[in-house]
Amino acid sequence: MLAFVDANVLAAPVPRTILYRAAAVPNVKFRLIYSHLVEAEAVEHQKAGHIPVDVLRSKHGWRIAHDPTSDEVKALALADTDIKDQPVLAAALSRSAQFLITGNVKHFGMKDLTRLGISAVHPGFFLAHQLSSSQYTKVIEDIGRHRQREPRTPLGIHETEIARELPQLFERHRSIFGTPSPRQDGGIPRLDFRGTTCVRCSRPLTDTASIAVGLGPTCRIAD
Repeated sequence: MLAFVDANVLAAPVPRTILYRAAAVPNVKFRLIYSHLVEAEAVEHQKAGHIPVDVLRSKHGWRIAHDPTSDEVKALALADTDIKDQPVLAAALSRSAQFLITGNVKHFGMKDLTRLGISAVHPGFFLAHQLSSSQYTKVIEDIGRHRQREPRTPLGIHETEIARELPQLFERHRSIFGTPSPRQDGGIPRLDFRGTTCVRCSRPLTDTASIAVGLGPTCRIAD
């Protein structure tokens, strides 16, 4: 399953790091890609002193795609997606991505997503339903093992960085490293999913209740 990464996620160190480390874990079902336009926007919005995304891509071999032309974007006749995000949605479609991972789910219109068969999803919600407990544990322990700054313990990373920036993922595995004392700023986003594809199993969502929560009936029971 292919997921397209938006610029606001690429520019954010914690969501980006967790996503790409998770994608490298054995038996994880998703692959990641983004476009040149997205990369340029991410680099522009990175904070001073951070390693540029294009440098990270070259170092780690991340996949990148060419962007559709303006005529190709226009030909899609997108109806309810923000104008500045239409090239992003078009690029995701051109790579046959099933998910568009973004911090701004509300910028992508339900009519467009439904017609094109793509779902927009917050990175925290996406990871919460893609990573098992053992996979999440491996990601966080690996980060702590190679880190030179604080927090370095799995619990410290979990209760600070993950709780603050990927709250749905934190809640999913809340007590996995012991009893946390989470420090959160904004809490869980009001809108973390929009589309018609189950975030866990990638099957089409066909009923109103499933579309509202991003999970099909079977996956909701398993949840």
